[in-house]
Amino acid sequence: MANRNYLSQPLHDRVIQAAAANLGNWIVYSNPGQQKNAYIGNAYPDIILTNRVTNNIEFVIEVETSDSVTAHEAYGQWRQYANLPGTFYLLVPRESRQNAAFFCNQYGIQAKFGTYWIDRYNQIQIHYES
Repeated sequence: MANRNYLSQPLHDRVIQAAAANLGNWIVYSNPGQQKNAYIGNAYPDIILTNRVTNNIEFVIEVETSDSVTAHEAYGQWRQYANLPGTFYLLVPRESRQNAAFFCNQYGIQAKFGTYWIDRYNQIQIHYES
């Protein structure tokens, strides 16, 4: 669980909801807030995507807010999630992308990145890097 500012938690959960709503090719499991709906071992990543046919884990997505893109998160949670089955994605604010990559490089974390931002209509926009 991230040490995020209490004001950031609603944004975090909103991004989880927006991301989960736009991932229709897989079975989507999500853990917003303090919920523990789905897990892998003893880990509760924000979003878990499984193959509809095989039910194999394809992707693990962890959503961060600008205040939770930290060395502490990278060393603890991100390292753990990067070692789970499937491809690990960090979904971070667009302005935090470089910091997230720095921490991943610093701790040898294999991650792909997605970024999000809020558009002028107050809608969350998400871009996943390939």
